[in-house]
Amino acid sequence: MRKKFRTLDKLKLRKAVLEELSILTARPVTGVRQLEKRMAKIYKKYGRKDLEYYAAECIDDLKWQRWCLLRDSFEWTDENVARLEAANEQLKEALLDMRRQTIEVYEDVRKRMTTDQNLYVYGSLWVKEMAFENWQHDEDMQYDMLDIMTSRPYSGFYSVGGVSMTYHFYHDEIHSDSPDDADKSENYLLYLENKLDNWNELMPIEKTAHLHLVYAIHNLYEHCNWSLQDIFAIKSYQTKIEIEYAPR
Repeated sequence: MRKKFRTLDKLKLRKAVLEELSILTARPVTGVRQLEKRMAKIYKKYGRKDLEYYAAECIDDLKWQRWCLLRDSFEWTDENVARLEAANEQLKEALLDMRRQTIEVYEDVRKRMTTDQNLYVYGSLWVKEMAFENWQHDEDMQYDMLDIMTSRPYSGFYSVGGVSMTYHFYHDEIHSDSPDDADKSENYLLYLENKLDNWNELMPIEKTAHLHLVYAIHNLYEHCNWSLQDIFAIKSYQTKIEIEYAPR
């Protein structure tokens, strides 16, 4: 009987949560700061494990509204184009450093492993620190926004592989990946092909034609609901490397 009452209580709670979240999400907003406050309120109040799925859905909707507002308010001044170029170079350096570390780990582990094992090494790049201009003097909001942008289940597609796709190496009895392979090159990691490219879709061509934006910029901007202002707010990155063994 007690278990039945607990189940009913949970159902009532979830219904109440959904009703309140629906109201919060649908309520009109006047600007980005108000949207971010609403996101933080939902994150703090409903971030517990049994309710975070509902909270994440609402935050995802609010993040899209926020992205649209920030996109529409972005001014393509020479200063902002220079900031985008600097952010692109910072990201490029971090990706190449992740590639270097992944190759070092892969080659070192491969030398030590036994002949009856398969090896899988995955490298990925994640945002470590951000400084949101709207909340320079509010440390709590800085932390909340960082968590919302980078943590499961609120970060959406970002949570799958970080800023871009994983950089991986496989070694088994049939095939052994090499850093010299075409799909392991620096350019392939940066642009998804072995030549310079420019992932500047949804951006004015006349302002960005010279930038050679990496795929990760496109991924954050178009697939993860990160605005250019968010990309400018990134202060540092961190590399994550996973190693898996499997018997043959």
